[in-house]
Order: sequence, then C-alpha cells, then structure tokens
Amino acid sequence: MDMTYLIRFFLKNRVNRYVFSLLSKKGKNGKSILEDVFSLYTGQNGKIPPLRKLKLSPFYLFFEIGRVLFGQTKNQVKEHLSSRTFQKGISLTMRSVAHYGLTYPQKFIAPPVVVWNFTNVCNLRCKHCYQSAGKKLPDELSLEKRLDVIDQLASEDVFSIAFSGGEPLMDKDIWKVIERAKKNYMYISVATNGTLITPQIAKRLSDVGVDYVEISVDSADPKKHDEFRGVKGAWERTISGIKNAVAQRTYQVGLAPTITRMNFDELDDLIDLAVKLKVDKFFVFNFIPVGEGKNLIDLDLTPEQREKMLNTLYKAYVEKGIVSLTTCPQYARVAMQKSRSSITPTSHYTAAKGEKARLLAEFIGGCGVGRAYCAIQPDGIITPCVYMPIKVGDLKKQTFREIWTTSPILEDLRSREDLKEHCGVCEFRSACGGCRARAYAYFGDYKAPDPGCINNKDAFLQLEEEKPAEVKTK
Repeated sequence: MDMTYLIRFFLKNRVNRYVFSLLSKKGKNGKSILEDVFSLYTGQNGKIPPLRKLKLSPFYLFFEIGRVLFGQTKNQVKEHLSSRTFQKGISLTMRSVAHYGLTYPQKFIAPPVVVWNFTNVCNLRCKHCYQSAGKKLPDELSLEKRLDVIDQLASEDVFSIAFSGGEPLMDKDIWKVIERAKKNYMYISVATNGTLITPQIAKRLSDVGVDYVEISVDSADPKKHDEFRGVKGAWERTISGIKNAVAQRTYQVGLAPTITRMNFDELDDLIDLAVKLKVDKFFVFNFIPVGEGKNLIDLDLTPEQREKMLNTLYKAYVEKGIVSLTTCPQYARVAMQKSRSSITPTSHYTAAKGEKARLLAEFIGGCGVGRAYCAIQPDGIITPCVYMPIKVGDLKKQTFREIWTTSPILEDLRSREDLKEHCGVCEFRSACGGCRARAYAYFGDYKAPDPGCINNKDAFLQLEEEKPAEVKTK
C-alpha cells in the first residue's frame, strides 16, 4: 500500500484528530501530555514516575505508530526531539490538525513563522525597499512591549521568528528580544544588509543563539550593487559581513538577492559567489512592486524569465550542492515536474527527497500568507505579509491570538478554493497557491492570479498592455 496514503489517513482520521487534541491540549500549568511523551523519548525534564508512565502508555503507542508511518527510527526521533523548537512545531501541528482537520495546504491555529520588521531605521537606501525604510517611526514599540510580544507568540507555539527591518542590527533592543525568544526555544533568523556585521557583531549573533543570518547581495558587481543599494562602498562592507558571519560556524548564513531584470543575467554569477563565500544557502527573493519597489515595476521578470530562474535554482541545488531556495511559490511546481525522486522544496526554507516530499510540499503549501505566516510592523501593526500592506490588527490594542483567530482578512486568505484564473484550477494549487502579495500589488485583489507564473501569462500580458508607453520601451 502507498505509504503516503497511510500517512494521509493517519492524519485525517477523526479518532486520531481527537487524540491529537488530547495530546496537545495545554493544562493550567501551560504543559501538555505531549511534552511528557517527548520526555519519554529524550530524557529531558528528569525521570517520569512509573504511574505517570503507565498513564502515558496509550499516547506513547499512538506516537510510535506515527513514527513508523513517517519512516523514522527511534534514534532519529530522539535526535529531532532533543530540539525544543522541533517539539513546539510538532505541538502546533497537532493542535492545528485537531482544530481544522487535515487540509491541503494545512491551516494553522497559530503561524509557524512570523516575520518582524523590527525597526524602520536603515543605513542604506535600496531602490526596491518594500518598507520604504530610513528613519525611525515615531511610534515603534518599546522594549517592554517587544518582550511581551515574544511571550505572546511563544504561548501560541509560534516557533520561528525572522527579524527584518529596516536594518534590525541598528536597533539596540534586538539583542534582548532575541535572548527572550531563545529562552522560549524559538528558531531565530536575522535578515540584514550585512554592512554592520563586524567580527564582534558576528560573534554576538552567535552568543545570543541566532540560528540563521540572511544577507542581501543584489549583484556580483560592486558598482552595480552599490548603485541599487544607494550607498557607495556597501558591497565591500556586505561581503566582509558575510565572511565574518561564515567564520563563526555556529549559525547558518544565506546570500539573498532579489532577482529582477537588472540582475537576471547575473544569476549564475551570484550562485558562484555564494559557493565561493561558503554560505549555507542561496535564497532568492521574489520581486514585489510595493513600497519603493513601485518605482521599479518595469524591472519585474517576465513569466518566462521567472521560469528560467527557478530552473536555474533547481539545477544549482542538484548539481552544485548549494541549498537554493526562494520565496517564489512556483518553485515547488518546477521541482515536482522534474522528478519525484529528486529534491523538492517543501517551503521557502526547507526541501526534502523521496515519495513524502510532495506530501510535505502540499501540506506546508507554498505561499503561507495569513495561513502559516504573518508580519509584525515596527509599530505593532499586523499585516498578512511584509509585502502586503493591509492592516489586520494592532498589538498595542489587541493580543496576537485575538488578531490571528478573528481577522476576517486572514480567514479569507486561508482559502484557496476561490483563487482566480489559473491559480484557482492549477493541479499544484496546494503546493504553490501563487504569491498573494504579487496578486494584491498588481490587481488590488489578493485572490487574483499571480502574474509571475508561466500559467498566468495572459494576466501578465494584460498588465503589459496597461503600462504607459514610456515604461513599455524600457
């Protein structure tokens, strides 16, 4: 029998959903039965009394069935569960399946990932900046409130936070906030332009427990990069920052360009630069015309160019061995069309091999906006995505849980059944879904087709026809 069928049945079965609910439900002390099951595997939190072990035995057996179905050995599970971050992810997934049932893609009762634009302050003037960053906003959150936000996210089992900006390393509060997040066993990413990463800052990132540092580089040509970033000498400082970060060897480092027509022909050169610098990931950002990027709409890739970019990334992953990922959700489709036995991106951040890869890709689901991900702005405003400036809540007035569970916009974004044009009927709808931020930026409708996909070429051509003549000729 097909193993993926058994896994789907195991997760979808109503009895199992009830068990998931029992396992993951938190008591008054904030703990769940699941945490004791984890302790049985890992030996964490000391020994469990014999009577308690006996009471846990049915749940332990249930957990074992799941382990076997997913093809994991006891040692593999023990290794994974030694990470409290991984434990939070399992708990959140069980709670979500118990609440929503198994959905493709999965709807989450709290977002696994939150991107936090920590401050609006920035030392560069990037032409494509979605945040229009520069000066500090007058009502950015206080340190006390920032720490409270971390505690709120932790209580909901959010297990990954990416700090962005502006330039997050320009805000002195970032260190205390990261420390609080690590005490709550969260996976921490820092997205930075890299110019401030001296050897001392690189070590401090290690000391506070950062897991991944993502550094923007938009050209292999220093002059071209500096012109795009608005500050002379930025490229040299950024490359130096990458080298300082890589030298720590305690966290992963990614080189992250935004690919447009400006640097499309440099994609291979940028990949080679990433390999040369010995970074762990090459991570391409999808261009979205929002913020300052509205002025660069003529630099957006054509559907054919984006398709070529995705195929180039996949080839680099398979042949050059560098983890090549992207926020472009069509990447999963491209990989699935290649071969079921090869690497398949299962999210913006992960990939897998084998027969379960497609299952994971459809479960995690490409674009996670409002379903598996949201953004926090420097002033505490919640938006569905950093690239989608729609206010859905305010952390100065509401709790995070209230916003996530009651916002009608977030709820609407969780459904893909009513997506328009090819996005709505695509066989890869579960694994991709199209970029909702691009749909909103171009059409003012987050259910509209993503004009970056080759399957929505008609939508792209419609946009081309509507451009002013002076833009078309560029």
